[in-house]
Amino acid sequence: MDGVLVDGEPLHFRAVNQLLGEEGRSISLEDYKPYMGTKSGWSEMIRDLGLGRPKDYYSDRYRGLILDQYRTHSRPLPGAVEFVRALADAGIPRAVASSSIQPWVEACLDRLGLHDAFDVTVTGSDVSEGKPDPAIYLLAASRLGVDATKCLAIEDAPAGIQSARNAGMECWAVLTEFTRDLPLPDPHRVLESLLHVDLEHILGVPV
Repeated sequence: MDGVLVDGEPLHFRAVNQLLGEEGRSISLEDYKPYMGTKSGWSEMIRDLGLGRPKDYYSDRYRGLILDQYRTHSRPLPGAVEFVRALADAGIPRAVASSSIQPWVEACLDRLGLHDAFDVTVTGSDVSEGKPDPAIYLLAASRLGVDATKCLAIEDAPAGIQSARNAGMECWAVLTEFTRDLPLPDPHRVLESLLHVDLEHILGVPV
């Protein structure tokens, strides 16, 4: 979802620095990038930055801040809504596989007008292991009733790409401001945006 359907990382980055600012701390964009798209972000930041409060404190505050951001500031990335609708029109089974928790995903999809556009939604609330573990993609494929090796995943961050590849899926990477300069773990294709995807490349036949 984040970095593919919605420009969500600026929302997360802003909320992280809001919380860190309460302790007179901040994190640069470059230092923040490795934590993107994972479930263990706060645990790792507490360790790496030497933060003084327990994980639950940061996680609980962060959940509320981000939920409000998704409800009010979610904006679709170029071509995202049109791409999803075109897949639906072509009868391609579709799933969201997001590390974000269920309330965030629901709020975001509602804001984008895509709440009815997916057959399956799998979130970080559904799995115990986050990306790059393949659990979230394997569960999405299972709920779609398809073989994971027959799926195409579209990702933006290294952890997500590795998760999809670990699940045996083909994975295309969409570049964003937040991931453009990161070393991406061998996606099968790299896209500037979803505007550059032709359904013929997915369906294998002219459309």
